[in-house]
Amino acid sequence: MEEGIPPPVPAARHRPPGGFGEVAWRLDGVSAVLGQAQVLDELTLEGRSGEVVAVTGSNGSGKTTLLRVLAGLLAPAAGSITRPPGRTAYLPQDPGAILHRPTVREEVQLTLRRSGARDGLVPALEEMGLVALAGRYPRDLSGGERQRAAIAAVLAGAPALALLDEPTRGMDAAARRRLVAAIDRLASEGGSVVVATHDEELAAAVADRVLRLG
Repeated sequence: MEEGIPPPVPAARHRPPGGFGEVAWRLDGVSAVLGQAQVLDELTLEGRSGEVVAVTGSNGSGKTTLLRVLAGLLAPAAGSITRPPGRTAYLPQDPGAILHRPTVREEVQLTLRRSGARDGLVPALEEMGLVALAGRYPRDLSGGERQRAAIAAVLAGAPALALLDEPTRGMDAAARRRLVAAIDRLASEGGSVVVATHDEELAAAVADRVLRLG
């Protein structure tokens, strides 16, 4: 089953520690407000190309808010944001929010077209174990399968910045290993990755640096 508590995620890192590129993104004195609550308070943080940053913390600590601000989906109350040239890709907690095409294949193809990539469909499907599901309607898939489809669509076309909110939700151990390898692959290619997660095992497996909020 894909639900339940999976075993620890083994590290699958193929890139050496350190050796990152230039600063890819930066939050400079960023504050964010939701309703009447200030969720982020003058946060300054940056990440480099080839680096994976894990953001951890309790519910309500601001993990999702940080990703939404960095994605440009939520305007900060104060401060400035710098993003890298190229595509910023965002995986929300609910994969159904970004899966609207008739098939998994078309979801990935849409991202590739928007990225200007001429190929990459088969590798993207293979990376997340979706070849047999390529012709399926995403909303007919199980929770874990739907999560894998969303991740494949988000990571296709080599985004410059990938923002992943609780990406292991609903995943079994095999899918989690695929996710670790996919994050490692993207960072190895120079992408910058920010992962918001409660999953300490995932953070230990993929992160070059961990930021704890709250």
